[in-house]
Amino acid sequence: MNWTWKKIGVIAGAGLVAVFLLGVMVDQLLLPWIVSMTDTISVPGVVGKSVSTASQELANAGLVVMEPREQYSASIAKGTVMSQLPYANATVKEGRRIYLTISKGIETIRVPSLYGLTVRDARLSLMRIGLQLGDVTYETSDAIAVDRIAAQGVPAGAEIPSDGIISVVVSRGSTGVRIPSLVGLSLEEAQGILLDAGLIVGTLSYKESSAFDSGVVLAHDPPADSSVAVGTPVQITVAR
Repeated sequence: MNWTWKKIGVIAGAGLVAVFLLGVMVDQLLLPWIVSMTDTISVPGVVGKSVSTASQELANAGLVVMEPREQYSASIAKGTVMSQLPYANATVKEGRRIYLTISKGIETIRVPSLYGLTVRDARLSLMRIGLQLGDVTYETSDAIAVDRIAAQGVPAGAEIPSDGIISVVVSRGSTGVRIPSLVGLSLEEAQGILLDAGLIVGTLSYKESSAFDSGVVLAHDPPADSSVAVGTPVQITVAR
């Protein structure tokens, strides 16, 4: 009984050895022979050509072009082959797979709206998306609060290359001067306040008043809290 099992083990072992030897023969002899029967090809150089032209040339040479990989480039036109693998003039077998990298052109970024932001917030907003803050100039504005961006050099929504520069205009605030309340002040006090505010004393008129002492301002035009330009004359009515 033990002898029978030994015979079976010997036969099984011999079978495994035979299978191994057969595999070695196929790998070392048969496959190289089959490969040697396939024509070799010198890979065409397609770098710098359009993807359609490159694919056609490689296919005509008996090669298989795989799905191209795309990559942004600031120097190579969109749709142009940037690199290939295997490289140009490499000797390969017919049917070899060829891998191409195609330019996507310059990477562009959509410009955000900076309107109403501070310079600091605008700079951070641009940095986060790969853009830069450029020149900062200042202008007076009645519509935008002081130190807020009133305009930008490139409009929001425009597409520009990454690392692009956006210049902005920042508000200095309103050009207007608020008219102070002068009623109840002496004429001398009112004149001093107007001069300090950048305004001038206009026409003086006098009116009898039982409620105010002589020389006290009864009314003025424009009225208090009006917004006017610097240098505007203010007409004053004074108690007689």
